[in-house]
Amino acid sequence: MYWRIIVKLIRANVYGFGKWVDQEFDFAQDYQVIFGANEAGKTTLLNFIQSILFGFASARGENKFLQYKPRNSSKYGGELIFQADDGSSWTVKRIDGKGDGDLTLFHDDQEVPGELLSKIIGSFSKDDFVNTHVFDDKNILSIYGLDESKLETEVMSIGAVGSKEWLATADGLEHAADDIYKARGQKQPLVVSLKRYDELIEEKSEIENQQVAYQRVKNKLDETETDFNNNAIQLKQMSETENSLRNLDKKWSRYEQLQQSYDSDHNAKIIDSEDWERVLKANQELSTLKETATPNKIADLDNVEKSILKNYRINQTRLDYVRNQKFELQNLQFHRDDMNSKLLKVDTQVDQLFKNHPELSEKMLPLTGDEIDQLSPQTNRKNNLSLIVCCVAVVLAFIISPLRWLFILAALGSGAWYGYQEWSNRQKSDLNNYPFLQVKGYSGLSREAILGIQGTVIALDNFHTTQNGLIDGIKSIEVDLNKWRKILLELNVLEGSYKDDNYNEQIEKYFARLDQIRAKADVAEQSQAQSQKIADERELRLKQLNKEIFAILQKYQAVNMNMFTQMHTQQIENQKTLSQIKQDKDFLGNDLSELKKYANHEALSQELNQATIKKTDLANKNNELSRQMGSLKERMQQIYDNKQYQHIVTELAQNKQDIIEYYDEWISNKLASSWIRNMLNIATENRYPKMIQKATQYFSLLTNRHYIKIDFRKKDIVVTSDNKNVFDVHELSKATTIQLYLALRLAFVTEISDLIKLPILIDDAFVDFDISRKENVFDLIKEIAKNNQVIYVTANQPEDIPENHILKLGEKEIA
Repeated sequence: MYWRIIVKLIRANVYGFGKWVDQEFDFAQDYQVIFGANEAGKTTLLNFIQSILFGFASARGENKFLQYKPRNSSKYGGELIFQADDGSSWTVKRIDGKGDGDLTLFHDDQEVPGELLSKIIGSFSKDDFVNTHVFDDKNILSIYGLDESKLETEVMSIGAVGSKEWLATADGLEHAADDIYKARGQKQPLVVSLKRYDELIEEKSEIENQQVAYQRVKNKLDETETDFNNNAIQLKQMSETENSLRNLDKKWSRYEQLQQSYDSDHNAKIIDSEDWERVLKANQELSTLKETATPNKIADLDNVEKSILKNYRINQTRLDYVRNQKFELQNLQFHRDDMNSKLLKVDTQVDQLFKNHPELSEKMLPLTGDEIDQLSPQTNRKNNLSLIVCCVAVVLAFIISPLRWLFILAALGSGAWYGYQEWSNRQKSDLNNYPFLQVKGYSGLSREAILGIQGTVIALDNFHTTQNGLIDGIKSIEVDLNKWRKILLELNVLEGSYKDDNYNEQIEKYFARLDQIRAKADVAEQSQAQSQKIADERELRLKQLNKEIFAILQKYQAVNMNMFTQMHTQQIENQKTLSQIKQDKDFLGNDLSELKKYANHEALSQELNQATIKKTDLANKNNELSRQMGSLKERMQQIYDNKQYQHIVTELAQNKQDIIEYYDEWISNKLASSWIRNMLNIATENRYPKMIQKATQYFSLLTNRHYIKIDFRKKDIVVTSDNKNVFDVHELSKATTIQLYLALRLAFVTEISDLIKLPILIDDAFVDFDISRKENVFDLIKEIAKNNQVIYVTANQPEDIPENHILKLGEKEIA
């Protein structure tokens, strides 16, 4: 069900539009006058209202100047807030986006689908709104430039949205039709062609009447053409008969096959598919049970298995311990292998040391700190000090006479000490005086070589220590592995011939086999009791199956299973035959009834041959008649073998074609024009009386009661003055015509308020009105504002308007 929202605009929030950025404007719900100087942004505000309701202008062509994108802000768009009759609020928000902008609609601050905007603006487009609800100096002043006919069209167009364009189209079609044909016309193409047609017919008749022979030949040609047409009909019928009989002849072999299928016996008793499935399943199960013997007795354990089981029962505690500790054994093997790997790595490093240092020997041991100090050459600092003291004492002995002997004794003592130190150093330079070098394997090496190789000897000693530790660890693990081997041999987990040390794998194999033997022993103990139970159940099931099969065989009177199978096979063959019969019937279709009319194929063939002969005779006769018609036409051509007659015939044919084309175009334009006017009359006939009544009231108010009535007479509009004089539109003054135009448009807007009730926007449309007319306009605005909201912008200071209905645009608002 259609419903519409009646709203009043109460606020405009401008994010960015033209010169307005981050501005709010409140509006009175009846009428609002917006006052401001030129360039104050009045028209921009009205364009903002239109753009938010119907979308922003595109950036193409001249429309780009109507976009009003702000230059000092990146924001574009805003929102209009309406108050509905029920007190709820509707907010229409539109911002920059694709097409005509991104629309968002809110009802009481809750977002709703944008499609609901149609409940506010109805089915109006932006152009519809501008043509009805927007009044500006452009469309008012344009009235002054219209001639008489255009002025009447403009006034008549008020009353239906878009009717101006439709009326213009209707007028254009009417003019186009008149250009083709007029009843009293002389130069229109259709009039000229009709006159020429009459002339050509008269000329043709005169020539034809001159020849009597022509008429005789023409009569003969007409008779021959009649015979030809009748014969052609018979030929067509006979061809169809021949084709039908030939089709029956092609299908005869399939028809005989169908007859043979009917002769077969299909009355055998049909085996139900469910019974057949039951017998098959029962027989299959019966065969399976017969083939399946009584379960064999579980094989007993052999001697080896018995021996293993007995050994387990005797040594169960130790064997369970071995099973639980197998991972410890695995860790021992892992550590041994890891130590062997590390030992191999150290051996490689030792070999590399000997390779890099050929002077290195296995017997070499690191020197101690004291031994290294003994080998290190001593500095002569102390010895030099003794020499210095001696020299100083000699010098002082010559300088200081009282202490000369004391300084001489000091010089002798320090000289003696210096000589002793020199002797001692010479003794140390001989390596044979260090017996520990031979003990630690450094024979034959120089002092520098011995000191330089100490780092390598220390590394070698560390490697020897590591090797000894790894060897001891390996030996200890081998002792533990030998203990494990002894235990495994005692428990028969290992055979005496097993030489490898992969004990964990052998333990896994042993216990896997032991578990199998134990399981086998358990099954053997349980199988004896179950075997008898299985045998009894098998015998019972065999009896049930035999009884079930026998009952079904009896139902179909079958002696045994073989006979029952043969019966089912024959049934399948019968079904194939029935399927073939259906296929044959489908193939033959409606021809089956025709084929049944013939006793045999010979009768059909005989009728087909007769039809073929008759068709040939008719075809020959048709050819003969065709030759006769050609001869007669040739004789007629000889009688009228003149260029004038042929020219008249050709021109007459072209004239007929021209008349048809002109007529089609003329009638199309006439009908289209008539249809447009009829549709506009139908569309507006219910609103015109009320609209004219309101327009008369508004026109009287605007003209100070000088005009009291507006009438429409067919295509004309007339007004009646207070002294009963009647005037056509073109007889009125331009100012009065504009008042009539305003009255009609405003009456139309108020009349369609049941379809759309949006604010009426007036943009300084009455700048050329005198004071009296402006006062009349404001009185009319106040009258209309009782039911329709009006927003009026002007650059002139309004008078006698309440302050709460005036919005002044100035520097403060613009800022």
